[in-house]
Amino acid sequence: MANSTEGEAAEETAKPAQPEKAHCPTCDRSQNCDVHGRTDKEWSHSDRSGQYYSFGSVIHTLFECRGCNTVFYETSSWDDNDLDYWDDESGESQCEAIHTKATYPKPPSRKRPDWFDNIGTIDRAIHRILDEAYKAYEMKCYVLTAVGLRTALDSCVAAVKIDPALTFVEKLDALLKGGWIGETEHALLKVLTDAGNAAAHQGWSPDDEEVRHLLDLLENFIQRNLVNGKRALAMQAGIPQKQKRQKRAEAKLRNLE
Repeated sequence: MANSTEGEAAEETAKPAQPEKAHCPTCDRSQNCDVHGRTDKEWSHSDRSGQYYSFGSVIHTLFECRGCNTVFYETSSWDDNDLDYWDDESGESQCEAIHTKATYPKPPSRKRPDWFDNIGTIDRAIHRILDEAYKAYEMKCYVLTAVGLRTALDSCVAAVKIDPALTFVEKLDALLKGGWIGETEHALLKVLTDAGNAAAHQGWSPDDEEVRHLLDLLENFIQRNLVNGKRALAMQAGIPQKQKRQKRAEAKLRNLE
């Protein structure tokens, strides 16, 4: 009987814990996650007489995403100054703590393009510079981001075989003359280069919205000219070519024969 009880206890212990929902930083959405550890640290502040005037807690949890297996850390904090009040059906006042959650590593504030990893096979320098520019953006270092985007554009221009010794203005003109960009994009990329120059030499600091616009400009240029352009050229060898049409005179000659 004792053995049976021990076996049931072991079986009960072996049952996997129920997953909990948490925001996975890799999937960047709420996922079912396993809990590998949790502790609740309560805190309180009091005055010299020992009277409490503020209290709350921070719940620390170690999660593992069941979708991508990323292990991440989450804090869920609350205090008595941030409560949600309402009246229940009987008219009694009720309250509930509002939890503020933070995840580490932090989910990216801007998702990198699908082609980002592939750009490294096309040009490693562009991939490295872009990676650092994205990291600067995540840290809200907008001056460094603007300078990095101008540098990345400079590497992109070199990748399409335009003389790197030219000035930025001359490089944009060469892109226009070479058919890489149109008049509208020429004006937009000039904004990007001017922003990078102002950040590098005049200490100008763009805000978040302005940096996101600059990122859009550069990503669109790279996707069209370096990513999609390379793919189109790679496809060219596998596309059957149109057969040459015989001259009409030769066709008429055969008809006479």
